[in-house]
Amino acid sequence: MAKYIYSRFSPRNTDYQQQIDALNSAEPSAKQVQDRVRGDVDPMARQGFHQLYDKLKKGDVVWVWWLTAFSHDFNMVQATVASLLDKGVTLKTLSEPLTFVPNSESSHVLLSLLSGYGNVQTRKRLLAAEHSRKAMKENPELWQQKFRGRPADREKHRQIATMLLEGHKLQHVADSCGVSISTVKRVKSKLSQFDDEGALRTRHTCKRHKDNKSS
Repeated sequence: MAKYIYSRFSPRNTDYQQQIDALNSAEPSAKQVQDRVRGDVDPMARQGFHQLYDKLKKGDVVWVWWLTAFSHDFNMVQATVASLLDKGVTLKTLSEPLTFVPNSESSHVLLSLLSGYGNVQTRKRLLAAEHSRKAMKENPELWQQKFRGRPADREKHRQIATMLLEGHKLQHVADSCGVSISTVKRVKSKLSQFDDEGALRTRHTCKRHKDNKSS
């Protein structure tokens, strides 16, 4: 039985080292696996976690400080935890002591709760996106101020903004609108005042996790 500590380093997390120290104290023999990526990156797309996932075997144990090590998106968290359990891996959290054990009724209940939180989170973001689109329509003067330039450019920016608010990834928006990724990022930055509820946060489907589960 192998034991691992998985963490995602973020320069914004000033308590990161203290969390790692606490994890090491809880499981001194565990091997460290760290990723330095944004929190919205699918765990399976992270080099460290992907390599860890491939080597995990039935009976292994993975420790994390909290479930947000995988994502702030509950749907992605739920998919990741389910994939680990499907492999026969036990997951332990330290911040709030939880243990996810394969083939456990209590773990099934916890996964159901994560799924419920994920659905609520998705509905909230969709509602926020709709409010943001409405704000854009009801305040054309503000839109004109934020996106100055030729009418053709403004229309292109509106198209980009709509796709962003619908949750499409940056590269997909750039390809669909025929613009550079930097243009998409500029539009996203200017949209911040329409996005008080966080509608622009990436909404992942965790397709890769689902494919792994179904294969």
